[in-house]
Amino acid sequence: MTELTPDQQRNLDATVAAVQRVAMHIVTLPKKQRAEQYAAVRRTFEESIQKFGVEGETAHKWLDGTMDMLRALVSEIEAGGGAGGGRA
Repeated sequence: MTELTPDQQRNLDATVAAVQRVAMHIVTLPKKQRAEQYAAVRRTFEESIQKFGVEGETAHKWLDGTMDMLRALVSEIEAGGGAGGGRA
């Protein structure tokens, strides 16, 4: 694996932290409200990366990957018993 620069590491850490915070919020919502929330989060992330000048294929890959990570984390939280999900 390629070593990240300090700036890249900070950006990755910020992305992961944001995804974790958002996932913890989304998992508390009723499932029928989540599609709307995912769309709002995507728009917010898209606006944020545009402010930093990230565009084109790089922006699309980051946005798609981040949203995939968010959905996976919500599923993982539910499977583990968070927000009423999972079974012991």
